[in-house]
Amino acid sequence: MIKWFFRFIGLLLLLLIGAVAWWYRDPILHAASRWLGPRRTALPPVADTAVGAPTPRAVTTGRDKLAELGRPGGPDSVVLTPNEMASLIGSGIDWTVRRTFDSLRVELLDGTFAVHARLETRALPKDALGPLGGMLAEREPLRIAGPIAIARPGEARWTIRELSLRGFPVPGAAVKQLARQVAAIAVDRAITDVAVHPTGVVLYRRRRA
Repeated sequence: MIKWFFRFIGLLLLLLIGAVAWWYRDPILHAASRWLGPRRTALPPVADTAVGAPTPRAVTTGRDKLAELGRPGGPDSVVLTPNEMASLIGSGIDWTVRRTFDSLRVELLDGTFAVHARLETRALPKDALGPLGGMLAEREPLRIAGPIAIARPGEARWTIRELSLRGFPVPGAAVKQLARQVAAIAVDRAITDVAVHPTGVVLYRRRRA
């Protein structure tokens, strides 16, 4: 469970940079004033439920729960809190990707979840964002959202349905292209089902009826 998420989020962010630069090149050049004007860029605040952020304790408890699920004779399911989801994602992403964003948040919704972060544009290659380069601030809010499901033993799929930078949605064609490239995700074979709720992510040892 841990490894697939780290690798997936890292790959997703790298693909996002190219996708945004390509699909937004014309709209941004024709509407630069909108980008440079005032716009709400705050990330969702961390709450008791629904929105979590990385903490050292949540890293430990999250890993313990995953190990318990995979143990012979272990529980039928475990529940990861928003903080545990955010911590497990943030603690394992490769540094070459992780250094390009901060303020990681995971927002749990009914049947879906969103990853929020503040993209540090200065850490990106100068030509990575193309025409976006001169129009973005040093840090810009990024949001990626969609449902996740176990397709078969050892494989999950996160269907990306929403993707935005600085509050502006990436065009649907770019989202579909990105989703096709990163849809299949390797997971622990002990996980046969998953359910996302605002209070936590439930991982099941046995598929629900």
